[in-house]
Amino acid sequence: MVAHLNIHTSYDLLHSSLRIKDVVNKAADEGYEALAITDTNVLYGYPQFYDACKEAGIKPVFGMTTHLTDNLDTAETVLLARDNQGLEDLYQLSSDMQLESREEMPTEWLLDKCEHLIVIFKKVSGNDLSLVNAIAEKATVYLNHESEPLNDIPRVWMQSAYYLDKADVDTIPALHAIRDNTQLDLVKETQDLDQHFYQREELKALALDDSIWQHTQEVVEQCHAEIEYHQSLLPKFDTPDGSSSKDYLWQLLQQGLQDKGLTTEQYETRLKHEYDIITTMGFEDYFLIVSDLIHYAKTHDVMVGPGGGSAAGSLVSYFLNITTVDPLEFDLLFERFLNPERVTMPDIDIDFEDTKRERVISYVQEKYGDSHVAGIVTFGHLQARAVARDVGRIMGFDDITLNEISSLIPHKHGITLEEASQGKRFQAFIYRNYRHEKWFEISKKLEGLPRHTSTHAAGIIINNHPLHHYVPLVMGDNGVLTQWTMTEDERLGLLKIDFLGLRNLSIIHQIIKQVEYHHKQHIDIEHIPFDDPKVFKLLSQGNTTGIFQLESEGIRNVLKRLKPQHFEDIVAVTSLYRPGPMEEIPTYIARRHDPSEVAYIHPDLKPILQNTYGVIIYQEQIMQIANRFANFGYGEADILRRAMSKKKLSVLESERQHFIEGAHSNGYDDRVSTQIFDLILKFANYGFARAHAVSYSKIAYIMAYLKVHYPQYFFANILTNAIGGGQKTKMMIDEAKHQAIPILPPNINESYWFYRATPKGIYLSLGAIKRVGYQSVKSIVDERKANGPFKDFFDFARRLPKRVKTRSTLEALILVGAFDHFGLNRATLLHSIDEVLDDVSDVEQDGFIFETLTPKVNIEEKEELPDNVLSDYEREYLGFYITKHPMEKLFEKKQQYGMFQIANSKDNQPLLIQIDEVKRIRTKKGQNMAFVTLNDGRDTLDGVLFPNVYKKYELDLQDDKPMICYGKYETRNDKLQLIVNDLVSVEQFEEQKMKQAKYLVVRQPLQNVEQKELLKQQETERDLPVYYYNQAQQQIEPIGVIERNRESIQAFLELFSPRDVRIV
Repeated sequence: MVAHLNIHTSYDLLHSSLRIKDVVNKAADEGYEALAITDTNVLYGYPQFYDACKEAGIKPVFGMTTHLTDNLDTAETVLLARDNQGLEDLYQLSSDMQLESREEMPTEWLLDKCEHLIVIFKKVSGNDLSLVNAIAEKATVYLNHESEPLNDIPRVWMQSAYYLDKADVDTIPALHAIRDNTQLDLVKETQDLDQHFYQREELKALALDDSIWQHTQEVVEQCHAEIEYHQSLLPKFDTPDGSSSKDYLWQLLQQGLQDKGLTTEQYETRLKHEYDIITTMGFEDYFLIVSDLIHYAKTHDVMVGPGGGSAAGSLVSYFLNITTVDPLEFDLLFERFLNPERVTMPDIDIDFEDTKRERVISYVQEKYGDSHVAGIVTFGHLQARAVARDVGRIMGFDDITLNEISSLIPHKHGITLEEASQGKRFQAFIYRNYRHEKWFEISKKLEGLPRHTSTHAAGIIINNHPLHHYVPLVMGDNGVLTQWTMTEDERLGLLKIDFLGLRNLSIIHQIIKQVEYHHKQHIDIEHIPFDDPKVFKLLSQGNTTGIFQLESEGIRNVLKRLKPQHFEDIVAVTSLYRPGPMEEIPTYIARRHDPSEVAYIHPDLKPILQNTYGVIIYQEQIMQIANRFANFGYGEADILRRAMSKKKLSVLESERQHFIEGAHSNGYDDRVSTQIFDLILKFANYGFARAHAVSYSKIAYIMAYLKVHYPQYFFANILTNAIGGGQKTKMMIDEAKHQAIPILPPNINESYWFYRATPKGIYLSLGAIKRVGYQSVKSIVDERKANGPFKDFFDFARRLPKRVKTRSTLEALILVGAFDHFGLNRATLLHSIDEVLDDVSDVEQDGFIFETLTPKVNIEEKEELPDNVLSDYEREYLGFYITKHPMEKLFEKKQQYGMFQIANSKDNQPLLIQIDEVKRIRTKKGQNMAFVTLNDGRDTLDGVLFPNVYKKYELDLQDDKPMICYGKYETRNDKLQLIVNDLVSVEQFEEQKMKQAKYLVVRQPLQNVEQKELLKQQETERDLPVYYYNQAQQQIEPIGVIERNRESIQAFLELFSPRDVRIV
């Protein structure tokens, strides 16, 4: 028997470049009959290795390399599992090494577990005799062929393999350099490490004693461990009354049926159907466990999402309060969740508010024990972009070259270096010099290898017994993980539950609590009206910033065109707005607005598709069609749906025949059934799970409802969650202002790290201010809570520690208005910083004075900074304007000249705007043009300057410069834009208006003598008529004339508020 007992796979992270499939395939080609995986202290690769060996007809042997120590001597040692108990012992030893961060294994650990293991020492000599003898007394021990003969202990051939072929030796120093963040020595040629996977011919050339080969075969024959998949490893639920899980589950379901008032034949029949399937498949404990932890969450102030993924299709889940979605009300199918004809673990994804997810995990750990609960490992890999940069870095490439490498690899999911290298620029880079060629060669060899471990975002494994009995463990960043992936854990039969942390649930919960605190009003989100016209109006306007699933620009446009009127419209939109089904959106919208356009291939499709206007949107509809037309059971229909989505031709043809035969026996002719099959085949690839869509849409609707009815609390919490995201914050602030919600400056006595909703408005977060960090905000709030509000600026500076009251922090707080309510202007406070800091330093030296006196500071009041300077500082420190945008302020000052804002303008009317962004491009004809963002302080609008206009105004396209813009509106890609025809400065526009004025209109009756004195009643050619606009009668009345010259017009205008007078 030819066997290799020392394979180090690539899961010996950054130590080996041996891919499992490659080494197993080569072993099969070379005639190896057995292979042992022996990564160092970890067992990550076991399942892949086992599967690959079985497929290739090679005997898999499970092992682990470690460094054994008795605290005096250390020896590299390989442990092999003789049987399944030995395999379990390896799981525990590897787990202990990883959880205690050991690199060397104490001999006592091994002696406790060695009965079912084979121990092979490598490269030992007489100096290691004491260590070897200590183990040999209790364990089956061998030495490898490189060891000195000791005490007649048999020797075996055991040669480390870290790379596939001799030519791959350069991968090892490269991996070590990536691991250690060092550089490769490119001058020296990499020496042969003799750690490649030996070919059969090389084995024959080894001059080894026959006894070594015999003992090697003897070791292999002793090893017969197997990974047992699909075990029954579900934990058992301890029922409180000692009854069986089945009986207790039925008892809870009957209670749920009564509590929800649904004791009808329809519900009772469906419930019995689901219960029978669940208990027949042995999953009753699973449902009880999930129900228990959700009950814990809901009774311990943790908000839980409405659905559990496809579990929303389960009435059992609904009656156990796992979900809050009634599957019969929403026409959801149980078999889409749990199919008795396709035995797989049920998969309930539970959404918890993200800030309290750990609370539920802690409960599970306390209930089942720390060693019974674990997260799940995932692996980061050396994908094309990552490996290219990593190898470039260790080869000493500078930042410019590394950035060039990044630019050569397209941002495309799953792209390979081979694919990227087909580009001409990439080819030119490779062949620029020998160093680049070597870079490409090494990068390709390392591409795709696992690089590091990470943690699965949601999955948690639970068991009654310590998990190391079934799977090895490792310590992750936030706790214990299984060393095997989610798929591998589930394949064993372990229970996985996804504990998803959803930020939107945290936002909803915070809003509910704040409204209850401030208004003593409890919002029961399960009983809000799901047909609120105000909610549908909000959605139809596309005002969905901050609303789960509905925020993107594209989905806003869909909502504007669709104009939702029912909850089902939201469910449809969240399902359709994805690659693939998107192409059906125009059809859905057209039929929704004009139902006469709906057509069915066969009338029997109508009951299934009428809610979606004849468009197949959901996977459940495919299953219902198969059930209706071909008499498929829902279990069969689910198998058909999966087969269709995987597009396996052989399976598809079999299912097509099955469908047509079933439809034929049901009275449908073959032509119709073929058409129906082809129809559902088209949609099967991207049909969305309706259970998921209903659950997501429910969260979206709840958030929209809160936004409509409690806007201040909604915006405050969305803003809090956007701290650090400048663009999102600015967008939310702008939208809040549009809804007339007062945005209040940060207030040193009222503001916190979070945005705070109050009846007055929303106080900005102290954390949103640049140069004011979390620790500073914490110190301010803690001091305020401990000793009361700050009395004035000096009191603030006196009470805060020196690390907080730095010049930069004080300046930032002053310039955003955090001290405005104390009555001194910002210029005065800025001027007093030095004096305040000096006085505070003196006071701090005297503890008595510090405690009892508040020294008076003689502050010299200064003239406030100009309005535009204050605005600029607000934007600098916050990223947006607290008060009105400078363009809003300018409009208020200049509106008498007859200019417009975006919201109320029409074609070719003068728009007062500033240009925020300019994107210059070149047309196919080589001419320059530009796309710009126009901003009037309240709204933004996309503008287009075609080449002829761009050429004329190229030099005027300056950021933040106020301009008067003329143009024509058009809609492109469902978005309004302005085709700009003309740009003039505000000064030019004023001058033109003065010269071209036909008359003046005032909105208010003349109030004072000055206004009346400027008016004359005798009109000449040189005079300008003045009219009064009578708003009640909606007509203008002549009231006199003024002289037609700039001075007179200007003097008259200044006597009125700009909003009350217009030049026409």
